[in-house]
Order: sequence, then C-alpha cells, then structure tokens
Amino acid sequence: MIKNIGLVGAGAVGSVMISRLYQVYPENFYLLARGARAKRLEEGISVNDRTLKPKIYSEAAEHVKLDLLIVAVKNYSLERVIEDVRPLIDRETIILPLLNGIMATQRLQAAFPENRVFYGVMLRTDAHRTGHRVYFSTPGEIQMGYADNRIIMPEVQEVYECLKNAGVNARIYEDMRRIQWRKWMLNTAGSQAAVEAGVECGYFSQVSEIVELMSLCMDEILQLAEAEGVNLTRQDKEETLTFLLGYPAHKKMSMLQDVEAGRPIEIDEYAGTAVELGKKHDIATPVNRVLYLTIKAREKVDAIRKHM
Repeated sequence: MIKNIGLVGAGAVGSVMISRLYQVYPENFYLLARGARAKRLEEGISVNDRTLKPKIYSEAAEHVKLDLLIVAVKNYSLERVIEDVRPLIDRETIILPLLNGIMATQRLQAAFPENRVFYGVMLRTDAHRTGHRVYFSTPGEIQMGYADNRIIMPEVQEVYECLKNAGVNARIYEDMRRIQWRKWMLNTAGSQAAVEAGVECGYFSQVSEIVELMSLCMDEILQLAEAEGVNLTRQDKEETLTFLLGYPAHKKMSMLQDVEAGRPIEIDEYAGTAVELGKKHDIATPVNRVLYLTIKAREKVDAIRKHM
C-alpha cells in the first residue's frame, strides 16, 4: 500500500504533481531536497499563484519510509539528485521517473538495482515556469508502468490508484517503451525545431521547412527504434507530427522556454542520445547531428557572453 510519497523536482511537471498530491495527502507527502535548495523550498512553492508548503525531507528519519518516489527533474540534474535521495529511500521504495527522454529509467535502475523503477512520462500539460512561479490550466496525463504491462503487477496498480485518488490523470499502458520513445520523438523533433527557428508552435504549420525538419528528425528516430527493438511505427510518426502541427499557436516548446530564460537545456537527452544510439547501431543521424552541433554551440556562446 502506498502511504508516504516523496517528490524531487519542483519545476513545471513537478509542481503539477505537487498541487495534486499535497492537497490530498498533506501529512504523507514530502519534497526531497538538501542544502540551499531545501531552505528555499521551506518558503513554499507558487503554483497558479497559490503558495504550497509541503514538508521538506532532507535527512534520513526513522519515522519516514517512502513508499513512492516521483522524480521530476531535468536530465542534466539526475546524477546529483540520485546521490541526494540515496540516503532518503530504501529498497522497498518504488521509483516513478517523469523525465524527458528515454534513458532515465535505465539510469535510475542502475543506481538503485534493488528498487522497482517504472517507466513514466507526462503528456499534454501546458505547465510553464515564470521565474519561481509555475502556471498551468491543463494538468496533462501521466503514462506509467513497467516496460510490459499486459499483466498489471500489484505495485503498478497501487501507484495508479494512489495517483488517481489525488486527481491525477494517470493511465497504465501495455508497452511503455513505445510510449516513452513516442514522446522522445515528439520532443526531439518539436523542441529542437522550435529552438532552431526560434518560434512558437503556431509557426509549425505555416512554414514547410519546419515541417520537413521535424519529419526528417523523426525518420532517424524510427530507424533507431527498430534497431533498439522498440515498436515505434510510421503511424506513430504521422500522428506525432499531426499533433505538433495542431499545437496552440501561442504555445512554446519547453526547450525554447529554457533557452529564452537562460536556463540549461536538455540537448544531450534529445539529439545527443540520438547521435550516440546511431553510433551504437551504425545508423547515420545527420539531422540530429547538425541540430546537436548548432544548438550546443548556441548554448556555449550564450554562456561565454554571460561571463564577458
């Protein structure tokens, strides 16, 4: 039975989860943080202009046994977070990552080999961060489970019921690797094209060159999926492309938001991962290679200018 819930990562996705879980489980919900970050979070977090003050869990305590840990950080922070949470969980803690990309489950399972680590993604939320405040009107959907959920394991059902009870729109999918790769394909194509063109999503359907760039990027992802034994199909590509072209005109992809705010970006998890998998399987990934080089160069130039 899921009783105590911990969450690490109070960004856009994390704040959506906090707003639901803290409201329903105020005595059994904890934000995991250490050092200066813990001090900041003690002041509360702002979600839709409402200040929430969940309990902060920083040092191992006998009375706290986390049954579920939700990891909602950026990929570039994951290694640090793994070390931060290591003393705060035990081998019985179920871990649900909600990170972008396709490597988080493997990285967490390698770090915590005795724990049960799920696959998880969040889709269709409009959550965005402005300074230290998070706003959303559409909370999105959590898609979760093991890689294969044709037979739903008891712990998967328990986490699902815990989330649903808190008002989280959660679903268990049979093939979570396909779901995870499908979102990775969406982000790798859509986010990188948005950064390259420097535009809101409304321009996707108006500029044929953006559509072609996203399509070519997705074609490389399909080849990599086949090599990795992931059941990602051309229909998935066409549906994902249609989905991107139908985004609200004012929406900005999360990577573009990060670029404009001067925050670190997850380019290594998108094009970087595609390039590395291409090397692994001897598959050419020229589109993702160029995207990686141009976006990475821009990131480094911005960092240099900040110190001039």
